[in-house]
Amino acid sequence: MRTGSDYLAMLRKRSCEIYIGGELVEDVTVHPAFANVCRTVASLYDMAADPANQADLTHVDPETGKRYNNMWLRPRTRADLDARNRLHTAWAGLSWGLFGRSPDHVAGWIAGMACNPESFDIYGEGRASNLMRYFDYARENDLYIAYAIVPPAGVKSTDAVVAKAQTSIPNARWGSAAGLQVVDERPDGIVVSGFKILATGAVLADEILFGNFQSLAEGQERFAATFALPVGTPGMTLWSRRPFAMTASSELDDPLAFRYDETDVVVYCENVLVPWDRVLTHNHVDMARAAFSDTPAHTLGNAQAHIRLLAKMRLILGVIKKVTEVNAIIGLQPVRDTLSHLAVQVAMLEGLIEAENAKPETWKNGYISQDRQAMYATMAWSTTNYQNFINSVRELLGSHPFQQPADVSVFDNPRTNELYSRFVMAEPEDAVERYKLMRLAWDLVGTEYASRHSQYELFYNGAQFVNRMRVWHFFRWDVVEKEAERALRSLGGYRELVLERAGKPVPSSRTAAA
Repeated sequence: MRTGSDYLAMLRKRSCEIYIGGELVEDVTVHPAFANVCRTVASLYDMAADPANQADLTHVDPETGKRYNNMWLRPRTRADLDARNRLHTAWAGLSWGLFGRSPDHVAGWIAGMACNPESFDIYGEGRASNLMRYFDYARENDLYIAYAIVPPAGVKSTDAVVAKAQTSIPNARWGSAAGLQVVDERPDGIVVSGFKILATGAVLADEILFGNFQSLAEGQERFAATFALPVGTPGMTLWSRRPFAMTASSELDDPLAFRYDETDVVVYCENVLVPWDRVLTHNHVDMARAAFSDTPAHTLGNAQAHIRLLAKMRLILGVIKKVTEVNAIIGLQPVRDTLSHLAVQVAMLEGLIEAENAKPETWKNGYISQDRQAMYATMAWSTTNYQNFINSVRELLGSHPFQQPADVSVFDNPRTNELYSRFVMAEPEDAVERYKLMRLAWDLVGTEYASRHSQYELFYNGAQFVNRMRVWHFFRWDVVEKEAERALRSLGGYRELVLERAGKPVPSSRTAAA
């Protein structure tokens, strides 16, 4: 089993081009933007490697006889799904769901692909063998894999339209050049150039999975490559957004940004060689999509996302309840009503996650996954309701965050320490706890770090209309349509109405339909 020290040693050894603005980051394990979150990831690996946790968080593969992290478990039974969920729950609990793309997220996608490798070989090019070799390699080394599976905004429409209609569109030439695409084929592999977004956690990862989760149009075959490469492959550049940890003055002032800012990056490849044995799809737009949609990849990966969100919402609810208690407003009926409404949202998410696992879906080769009707209903529900959940919490929080001192230095000065203690009506030692609570609440819902999380929950798996279209596709419409037809049959018709009015016997078809 990989340990935290193993993971940190890997980060120190690698050589990669990572930029924050114009600054080249030499070592993420010591840079103030990433050092703390690197230790967070290390703690995840240490948790799974701890012998005391191995019964819950690991499994022995019957084919190899080796022990692996449960994030690599390909489920065949409900017990296997439960084993995967125990790992998701334990790791989400360590960060309270605030580390969204932890290693078990993309590992779920890779394990899901490996449940149906035949989907990669419909053109007989040996891609299934590549996939299974990569799965074995990732599992053996317990890799942290990030993904970059969306093109930049300018590429999402312009190239397809130009290819089909040959019309003149502003920036179309730029869009064609910007998207990650195959620019050459060589005996040793394909060569790719261009950008991909949004590789959350890639700065912390061993490797990046590149692909196309969105559908490609005919004529876009050069974009249709799916492959995985180590972070630091020659020609690869990672461009980080502004890390929130860099502006965190202390763990007490910015408790969540200080430890859990996983970072989001844009990835640029400049004539990067992808060896043939790392190529999973190439030159087929249907295969680029099938890699994700014709396997349990998307389902197993997003089970982690929902369990993680539940951990986050439980924390937020617990924190805001404490805030109402220390502010002595929890006895007010409107406050209790709002807290009850928030509790309903948490309970709904708990129920939806249970529904995902209640009736597993069977795939080829005897593997199973969560039920996709429940999975996509959960996804659509959570992206819609999380914002309302946060807004209700902000209402309960009121102006209290703005009444707090500028930073923790208030406790260094005896005068300001005494004044703050009097202000919050607490003994000095209790005043620190009051300050800590308010800073935690604000970092959950009000800081720039919190704002990023709100945006993340809106779009972590695409726009809301995309989520609802998945619901449309996987909802069991036949069940509700059958009920509608049964109800219509039971109502009878005009002939039955005439007979009833005339006091004559009515045929029993209505009763039979009911």
